[in-house]
Amino acid sequence: MNDDKLKKDDVYIKNGKIFKIGKIKDLKVDKVIDGQNYITMPGFINTHTHVGMSFFRNYGDDNDLMTWLNNYIFPAEEKLNGELVYYASLLSFAEMIKTGTTTFADMYFFEEETIKALDKAKLRAQIARGLSSPDENDYRIKECIELYEKYNGKDGKIEIALGPHAVYTTDKDYLKKIAGIAAKYKMPIHIHLSETKFENDECMKKYGQSPTEVFDTCGIFENRTIAAHGVHLSDGDLDILRSKNVSILHNPSSNLKLSSGICDVSRLMDKRINVALGTDSASSNNKQSMLKEIEVAALISKLKSADNLKAFDVLKMATINGAKALGLGDKVGTVEEGKCADLIMINIDNINHIPNNDLIASICYSTYENDISYVFIDGELVYENGEYTYLVIEDIKENVKRLSENLL
Repeated sequence: MNDDKLKKDDVYIKNGKIFKIGKIKDLKVDKVIDGQNYITMPGFINTHTHVGMSFFRNYGDDNDLMTWLNNYIFPAEEKLNGELVYYASLLSFAEMIKTGTTTFADMYFFEEETIKALDKAKLRAQIARGLSSPDENDYRIKECIELYEKYNGKDGKIEIALGPHAVYTTDKDYLKKIAGIAAKYKMPIHIHLSETKFENDECMKKYGQSPTEVFDTCGIFENRTIAAHGVHLSDGDLDILRSKNVSILHNPSSNLKLSSGICDVSRLMDKRINVALGTDSASSNNKQSMLKEIEVAALISKLKSADNLKAFDVLKMATINGAKALGLGDKVGTVEEGKCADLIMINIDNINHIPNNDLIASICYSTYENDISYVFIDGELVYENGEYTYLVIEDIKENVKRLSENLL
């Protein structure tokens, strides 16, 4: 993913890292995988999701964002508990692994249960406790700090972030407090930003500022920040985001499904803003497949022009751009010696890839989820030809069915 060239070579994994790319004669190894009919590439990085929401898949559909949130999701979330979020997380992890995601960024609550589920799933993650005001006695903020002190850096794969939900679920004093805490603990921030025109209009009525301007004046962007959606941004907003190195997380399927609009990604890239890719939740998507987002992102960009967003541009959004957004560019996102062995292998010896005229385009437009045959995280083979190494799928399914009976 450093360029759009494909290379035929051997990849050696040792102690969780890519030890060598090339040929080594007479090296004793534990396992050999014949990769001649596969594309080996970095695992996908899903920079925006809510893994605890998978119980709400196909619930409240065919509504705009605010109707969906206020009439369906917010009331349903009042019924959640730790056990529900634990199994919802496992269900999400199984889907993400199967579809080639090796790293994700989450914003939700009962995040300790999500972290416990990661002990089984092995994914790399940025975890943000969702924050909204009023927050009596700063309960939510304190919970996030406790998560940071207990789990930040766990297994070398977990980072704890602060998650002020959005400008319409917080106020300026609360945002300033969050910005200060982020600076004190050097914690990153994960937000929703300008997802709908309604959000922008209401923000202008309340503050006389755009959501971007509110977050900026409150000091949020003084910290490493990832911002989901960014559908409705002014030129002035883009200047602020570029100057503060804020990464925008493009969620095309969710934005289309909730009638929020279409983010003009090339406009952001022209301003040299880093754009990554995310699925959003299983409730607003309703999949957690990065392959789907790759294809949809590429296709809707063609509304602007046929050559807008090449296949390689979108694959970068799903890999190296995501790594940059999460501060992991030195660890993942490319296949390079010394980086973590977070890799996937895509089977191209099948009817939807043959003939192999352009394999980069083939990943973007022709690949099905079932074509992903191998998934490595930190050098561990977590998924092999339809079988999970660590997750017990039947147990997850049985518990999700049991717990979902009375939830909705």
